[in-house]
Amino acid sequence: MQTQCLLSTSYLCLAGMIFLCMSSQVCMARPTDLHEQKQGYYKSLFNGAYVGFETFLSLVGYYEDDEVKRGLAQDTFTINEVDVEDQTEIKVVGLGLGRTGTTSLVIALEMLSYTVVHDDEQTELTDIYARWEEEDIDEDEFHEILGLRGFNATVKTAELSWVVNHPESKAILTVRDNPDKYVDSWLVAAPFIDIIRRRPFCWMKTANVLIDSLEYEFMIETTGNRPDKYLDRDTLRKHYETHIQDVQAAIPADRLLTFNVKQGWEPLCIFLDVPVPEGIPFPHVHTRAKLEGEMYFLVLVTWIWPLVFIIPLWGGIIATRNSFLMK
Repeated sequence: MQTQCLLSTSYLCLAGMIFLCMSSQVCMARPTDLHEQKQGYYKSLFNGAYVGFETFLSLVGYYEDDEVKRGLAQDTFTINEVDVEDQTEIKVVGLGLGRTGTTSLVIALEMLSYTVVHDDEQTELTDIYARWEEEDIDEDEFHEILGLRGFNATVKTAELSWVVNHPESKAILTVRDNPDKYVDSWLVAAPFIDIIRRRPFCWMKTANVLIDSLEYEFMIETTGNRPDKYLDRDTLRKHYETHIQDVQAAIPADRLLTFNVKQGWEPLCIFLDVPVPEGIPFPHVHTRAKLEGEMYFLVLVTWIWPLVFIIPLWGGIIATRNSFLMK
């Protein structure tokens, strides 16, 4: 009886995932509620679970352009530049570590008419990432291609050295109130790198293309090249402080904004020399509760994926047994 209940519960979870996959017609997108910090815990948790579903789809390659998929399958590459009038170059770079308000910054930049590379775009640009990882293109060419595809800002791809060597760009360093708040938040996100190494994610082509980049982001960038310490509080805290000092020391003050998203529009707009949006509060999104929901969903996938094979097999066995019993 307990086994039947477990199978029924797991089946419902799987059926729910399949239903969402079949019924979802929207592309992966930024949060639509720009003030998620006002939501209750359980609502944020549920919304996070849906983000986890979107992450699952992105790692399957659902959001990749058809031409990108063909290029990956045939091991070919085209720049796929946008119309000439939309071609540009990277003008703004986010250098803050993850969980420092980067998603809120991205939405704010988009509201100021920037076209930004962040988490959502990473799984849509796997062809460029693949060429970069294989060293067919270098970092300059990577960002030149981003510009040809219409992106003029990135909060995902450029390292400090690239910004230093490109004085035409401006940098935004997002920070938290204190190092411990950063560490507390980051430790909720950090297990993601372990999750995508598990089945079924490790079988997904998109995940495999991005794994080197994700390992760098989750294990090296956050620890100062000490990947074995990627879950160690002291290492994370010290490197957070060191990272801020390094960025502030390397980039002239007129090209760098050290920014806490709680400061709102004014310092950001002054730095970018654009008007402050009237009557529009600054976005605050991707709360810790929402992140927890996303992680819960992805962990659930690693547990229930065998049901894709077990349920049809079990159903076949039951049907065969019943047919024999009826004879």
